Amino acid sequence: MTKITKIVEIIIFFIIIPAILIPINSNIIMFATLSLVAFFCFIYLRYKKITLFDKNEFKFDQPLKKIFYKAFVIAILILLFSYIFDKEKFLNLPTSHFFLWLLILILYPIFSAFPQEIIYRKFFFQRYDKLFKNKKILIITNALLFSFAHIIYLNPIVIIFTFIGGLLMAISYSQHQSLFKVSVEHGLYGNIVFSSGLGNYFYHTQGLSFG
Repeated sequence: MTKITKIVEIIIFFIIIPAILIPINSNIIMFATLSLVAFFCFIYLRYKKITLFDKNEFKFDQPLKKIFYKAFVIAILILLFSYIFDKEKFLNLPTSHFFLWLLILILYPIFSAFPQEIIYRKFFFQRYDKLFKNKKILIITNALLFSFAHIIYLNPIVIIFTFIGGLLMAISYSQHQSLFKVSVEHGLYGNIVFSSGLGNYFYHTQGLSFG
């Protein structure tokens, strides 16, 4: 497979598809697209005989502890930002929609964070890592593409937050190569954002509002 072909793939999957979704403004279509692309990536990984998980991934080891430490620090920073930036919506989801909040805490890591990590970490690093001679460029490119996928929300806060989060997760994955651990990390970050009061920025509020 030539480098040109892989570059074209990246443009199609990670730039054109998110761009096409911008005017659609539908959570259902976005979720269906995410699921379809994740399924395609899963089929590719199976075809290449690449397993999603290794038995050692599920150990509560140092990398996983580090993820929880980072999530704790990030939770403090995001809560402070949410309180200063939009005080009226601070902690509005857990306080005004408690059972919905609990449902999101359970379902988001499984049905959103995990498929995204199949695509942006497991698949991307497996298929495109050799395109980048410099690991730092690989990580930054991965974070930029992950951030660009969220352009559908047309909000600079989302773009900035997802770039920072994508950078942290790309660095983590490059170190431990664990889909499970990076999915846990993604799930934690997402649940922190939804809990803080910033959830409306990360979700098309047409049809659902946490305010």
